[in-house]
Amino acid sequence: MFKKTAERLLRPTCMVLLVICLSACLYEMRQKVSIPYQVIAITGSPSRELLGQLQVDFLTYLNVKVAVHPVDADLLVEILQDAPNSQISSSTSSGQISGYDFNDVVVFRAFDQAGHEVIPSTEIYGVRDINFSPHTVLSADIQQQQMIGDIRKELSMQITLHLMALGSRASHVYK
Repeated sequence: MFKKTAERLLRPTCMVLLVICLSACLYEMRQKVSIPYQVIAITGSPSRELLGQLQVDFLTYLNVKVAVHPVDADLLVEILQDAPNSQISSSTSSGQISGYDFNDVVVFRAFDQAGHEVIPSTEIYGVRDINFSPHTVLSADIQQQQMIGDIRKELSMQITLHLMALGSRASHVYK
């Protein structure tokens, strides 16, 4: 009888201790970051991939809405330059390509509806190298597209992190 009671109490006790330990080390569920703006619009000339990834990241990590029209937004993120580039990095002795260097430069800035520049013109970079066998050209093409997609995700997250910093700056100013 005592053994069954002890087993029945052991599991809830362990769960309570786990919750207490996690709260003691300041564990919190991840929440969206609040910034001093409610609606963001993306303007300028981003590629379709970058635009889509920015919208997903903003909605996932920031406590904002994404506007389709800039007049509806209180923060404008302007993509001034989105310049993907690739160049041959290596080739075989017979002249077949066996490696590429991929890089992408994005220049952006952010300003509010009053025209105050919140984030000055900033350049961010994404770089990847790929080496492959000339006999597997088809798989190299697929890998290239995946790397370009990864670069876009990385650049989008860098822009999102710049916007997250606005939230921490605002919380220090208003305290």
